[in-house]
Formats: sequence, C-alpha cells, structure tokens
Amino acid sequence: MKVRTIVYFVAPTLVTVLVSAALASSGHGEEATWTPTMIGWRIINFLVLFGFLIYFLKKPLVSYFSERKEQIRRDLEEAREQRNQAEQKLKEYEKKLAGMEQELEKMRQDLQKAADLESEKVVANAERMSAGIVESAKLAAEQELRKAKTSLRNEAVDLAVELAESLISEKITEQDRKKIVEDYLEKVGGVK
Repeated sequence: MKVRTIVYFVAPTLVTVLVSAALASSGHGEEATWTPTMIGWRIINFLVLFGFLIYFLKKPLVSYFSERKEQIRRDLEEAREQRNQAEQKLKEYEKKLAGMEQELEKMRQDLQKAADLESEKVVANAERMSAGIVESAKLAAEQELRKAKTSLRNEAVDLAVELAESLISEKITEQDRKKIVEDYLEKVGGVK
C-alpha cells in the first residue's frame, strides 16, 4: 500500500519535472539551465520534502479521518435511535387514542342503558300509582312524572359530566385541553 501511494505521488511529479526540464531546455535561443544534475537534485529535494510531509502529517491526518469517521457513525446511530423512539411514541399514542375512542363509546352505551332502565322504572312506578288515583289525581301524577324525568335527566347529565371529567382529567393532556377549548371557542365564534 505504501509503495503504491509513493508511486502515485512520485510518478506525476517526475513527469512534471521532466516535462518542465524539456520545455526549459528548448529555451528559444537561450542557454539551457536544466542539467541532469539539477533535475536529480530537484527530484531528491522533492522526495525529501514528500518524506517529511508523510512522516509528520500521516498520524494527524489518519487520526483526524478516523475520528471524523467515528463521529459520523455515532451521529448516524443516534439519528437512527431517535427515529425509532419517535416511531414507538407514535404507535403508543395511536393505541391510546384508539382505546380512548372505544372507552368513550362503551361509556355512552352504558349511560344510555342506565338511563333507559331508570326511565322504565320511573314510568312503571308512575303507572302503578296513577291506576288507583281518581281523575283529579292524574294531573298531579303527570306533574310528578315530569319532575322525575327532569330530575333523572339532570342526574344522568351530572353523572355523565362527572364521569367525563374524570376520564378527561386522566386521559387528556394539557395540550389536548387547550385544543378542545380553542375548538369550542371557534365553534361558538362561528355561531354568532
């Protein structure tokens, strides 16, 4: 490897020196100042200079390029690792979002079932009470039924709000809260 490197550097230099000597010797009527001895000394000077450069610059250059190679390898590895982490977080967030949607749907269904059962109970109770009451008591029973439905709806709404608040406080981050408020304000602003 070293011989090949020396040949790659020395051969073009020798060719350049010899061509320069040939051109200088043509001189166009002037006396040639390039003698074979002078060419020999120039080649020796060049080889000595080249040897010194190799001797003093080889280690720093090899060190610099190996450190640079290692730094690039570390940077690539770090970038790969960061990409993998970002992809993993994206998958986690997608799973959480999908699970949250399913949970909300299940909660809606459960609340609807509970509201239906409670509504059926209230209606059945009101029907039993109204059967034995005279015509004048029917008005009072209807009023009580309306009050019960309103109370049930309010109760269901309160329960839904409490359940939603607890789910939201557990599942939604501060950034999600800000986005929800901004979306709501945009909708309210768009209504005007």
